[in-house]
Amino acid sequence: MMMGRRRAAWPRKDGDTIMKTTIFAGALALLTATPALAADDQLEWWSDLTLSHDLDKKTFVEFQTQQRFRESPAGDSHIYRIWLGRKISKATSLSLGLHRSKEGADLETRIIEQASYTLDSKLGLKGRTRLEQRMIDGRDRTGWRLRQRIGVAIPLTDKPKDWALAANAEGFFTLRATSATGDTGLTGLRTFVGFQKTFGKMDLGVGYTRQQSIRKNRPDVVGHAPTLNLTFKL
Repeated sequence: MMMGRRRAAWPRKDGDTIMKTTIFAGALALLTATPALAADDQLEWWSDLTLSHDLDKKTFVEFQTQQRFRESPAGDSHIYRIWLGRKISKATSLSLGLHRSKEGADLETRIIEQASYTLDSKLGLKGRTRLEQRMIDGRDRTGWRLRQRIGVAIPLTDKPKDWALAANAEGFFTLRATSATGDTGLTGLRTFVGFQKTFGKMDLGVGYTRQQSIRKNRPDVVGHAPTLNLTFKL
């Protein structure tokens, strides 16, 4: 029986790119699996729904809701955000967001400034920088937090918008806590590994999220969450 030559998922000239991207994704996967030195682990379930609409060629608006269900005694989290964004180039967009959430008994409002950008188009490497002003009901000071994320998507076939392996890592840096005794510095690390695919006007993402809350003089809290992400372009 004659066998035809199998077509590669990526062009051969991109061999170095594939290798570098695979190494980066593998590092993220190892980071996701790395346990905290001392931690309380809990099982969670996360879902994310985003509705996106272009107002014109450069301006867009998004509504986002996230639901996070946790084992007791931790409280479930319900998050709602609205975004107004502007594409300033093919690789960069700026957004302003308003956030309202309930986590356990805490009600929180945030104002968010965000920049999303492509770091390396050949590697599929993207970044996101987010600055948050956090106001929790009943507390007398506004917290400031910087979040930095870097991620990659590796196509699994040579077809555009087909299945891809996705991975990202995000650090949470508290610049000013919402209470006088709150922790500052690196207070959280979130990592994700999974798969993504585009179906017409819907983007689907499925995978595993590891959320580590870093606490001084106390065991860290680590959440392990199967994750479902849906984005609809209206």
